[in-house]
Amino acid sequence: MDDFTRGNDSPQDPDPDDGPAPSLGPSHLLIALFPDRGVQRAIEAHRKDWIWTKSSRFPPSQRLHLTLHALDDQRDAVLQRLDEALSDIPMRPLDLVLDSSRTWNNDIAVMQTAEHDGLRALHRRISFAVAHAGIATRTPRLTPHITIARKTTGAACPRNPLSIRWPVNNFLLVRSWPSHPARHEVLASYGPGENDGV
Repeated sequence: MDDFTRGNDSPQDPDPDDGPAPSLGPSHLLIALFPDRGVQRAIEAHRKDWIWTKSSRFPPSQRLHLTLHALDDQRDAVLQRLDEALSDIPMRPLDLVLDSSRTWNNDIAVMQTAEHDGLRALHRRISFAVAHAGIATRTPRLTPHITIARKTTGAACPRNPLSIRWPVNNFLLVRSWPSHPARHEVLASYGPGENDGV
């Protein structure tokens, strides 16, 4: 068991989740980074190195994401303003590295990125764009992570060094439907030369 760590949360750990409980209906909005298939496969390989409990639950690879902002769902007119504000954000490529994994004290397991100034700058720009679109919300403190499992009490993460390079060229606006069957509906993609529109 020397190669694994159990219960590695601490009182200083944040208590985030993938977004607020929706107040306007059964869905909410996420502005997030989604790993490509290569990074998804690397995350899956890392997830297999853990010791999980029977109660642990795993988001499918295609739903893995790093949330930059989570919002209540919005009417079409507000969505249009949000799309326009997000379209004005200069999206510079980010070279992120997933370099740690652990359990948090809210019963989830996460992979976290190494500190990255460009990611923090993007988060600030997105928060400004949300406010500019007229959406009242608090700007969350960014603790960059991908939730890889839930109901993780008793799970153990491997101690071996972790380094997964994650090149990012775009961010997405998605509508998240958390109830069964959980799914993400992509509304727009923002990056060099792309915007699918809403």
